[in-house]
This record gives sequence, structure tokens and C-alpha cells, in this order.
Amino acid sequence: MLKERNNTAHIYDGEAARKLTDRIITEFIPEFEELQSNIEKQYKNVLKNMQ
Repeated sequence: MLKERNNTAHIYDGEAARKLTDRIITEFIPEFEELQSNIEKQYKNVLKNMQ
């Protein structure tokens, strides 16, 4: 993800931008959703007390 993020500043090609967008939607977002779910499971008591 970091490599792709660093490369975004150099994308001047519409097709390359589309491919990156597709990859963000299909690969990166699900990974962040899984991370969020795992954090919520692992730290649910801590998060509950913070609210």
C-alpha cells in the first residue's frame, strides 16, 4: 500500500489511475475493514470506556 501511495504522485495516465483505484477498492479497503474489526474485537473494553 505504501508503495502504491508513493506512486500516486506520478500517475499521469488514466489507465494507471483506474487500475490503482480498482486495487484500492478490491484489496486495500477490505484490509482496513479487517483491521478495524480486529481492533474492535481486541480492544472493545478499552474503546467502550473511552466513549
